Amino acid sequence: MVTSPAFARPAEQGRRRRRSLTALVAAAVTGGLLCGLVPPAMADPLSDRHDQIKESIAAARQDVDEGTSTLQSANDALAASQQQLDDARATLTRTQADLQAARDNDAAIAARLAQAQAELDRARAAVAAAQADVAAQRALTAQAAREAYQGRGEVSNVVGLLESKSLGDLQQRLQWDTTIFESTTAKLNKLQALEAQLAAAEQAQAAIEAQIAADKAASAQNVAKIAKLEASATQQASDLSALVARNAEYQAQAQQALDEDTARYNGLMAEEQSIQAELTRRAAADLARGGGRDIGALVAAGTVWTDRATYPLVANGPQVALSPQGFIRPVDAKPGSPFGRRFHPILKIWRMHNGTDFGATCGMPLYAAQSGTVVTAGRQGGFGNYVVVDHGVIGGASLMTGYAHQSKIAVSVGQHVNAGQLIGYVGTTGLSTGCHLHLQVYKNGTPVDPLTYIP
Repeated sequence: MVTSPAFARPAEQGRRRRRSLTALVAAAVTGGLLCGLVPPAMADPLSDRHDQIKESIAAARQDVDEGTSTLQSANDALAASQQQLDDARATLTRTQADLQAARDNDAAIAARLAQAQAELDRARAAVAAAQADVAAQRALTAQAAREAYQGRGEVSNVVGLLESKSLGDLQQRLQWDTTIFESTTAKLNKLQALEAQLAAAEQAQAAIEAQIAADKAASAQNVAKIAKLEASATQQASDLSALVARNAEYQAQAQQALDEDTARYNGLMAEEQSIQAELTRRAAADLARGGGRDIGALVAAGTVWTDRATYPLVANGPQVALSPQGFIRPVDAKPGSPFGRRFHPILKIWRMHNGTDFGATCGMPLYAAQSGTVVTAGRQGGFGNYVVVDHGVIGGASLMTGYAHQSKIAVSVGQHVNAGQLIGYVGTTGLSTGCHLHLQVYKNGTPVDPLTYIP
């Protein structure tokens, strides 16, 4: 039975999935990628674009991997169906040879049948002739028998002797009687021989007729059987030819999809490298310009807020929990989904989770994790309502924090905020499955694990 490989449908599903993913990525990235490299003060910072394009690269890399697997499946299916077609064609060739042999055999049987028919005709003619000879001989024999019977009685013999005029006449009469008797005996013997020949001819006729009937039946059955095999082999070869054509089409489609995914991935990688180079340049400029900040001095100067009256997240204790780098937790909630690769709950793909999620109720206040300048405040694709604060150089590195999925933003671009200052409220805007804060930390423009800095 000819079957079509199952890989073709997954390939089509993969293409549909990639088209949907491409649309999502485009919606999330176009606002950043098409604007060029802009200063941090604008609503679409370079670091934000960098994060978005890294997510796009992860998705594109998965597409390339899936496309490679799909292409391999298509190649395997094509090779398997081609082998099936080769086998079917070989079977068809053998079947056609068998059919030709059967037809040749049928022709030979037909020749034997013609010969047998001729022999049967001759046998029938012999039987008819024998029947005529037997009928004639029986008539002659019956006549001779009557004559012999009538002439062999005692009275007849006496009369013959009395009527004989001389000894020679008597001898002639006796010789005649003997001849009549011998002739009658010969005719009886010939009759028996003809009857035996007739019986043999009739027996031979019956045997020839039986053989003819058997040969005819066997020949017809053999030809019909092989003709059916030929029809089946021809249909199988036709079906397999169609299967090979379909698999070749699937293989070409899989190759095209992989080429497109690879080209998109390479383009994103080139863009990422360009953005990374610009981020590195900016971080170097920040380092050269700022020279770093001393956390102790910032706390003493009040730049980092530690009083519970000014930072309402702490219920007890005189001070807010402070990390060694001088950061505080921006929401009264525990961390949940961590930084790193994960299976995205909405996109249903594995990709990089460039932040840490804090499960919190919608409407809860969000506070700046460190003092700095707001460089992004607005709607940002999958991040929903999104705020980015640039903290400048801390500990020899340029640091920024991002706060995604807010229900409401409480700051604006260019505004300076202190650590612990209200910047917005927890929400579930953008690509989100529920109320939470998606917190990000950028070090020299690259996303890093927020829990490295957040207590």
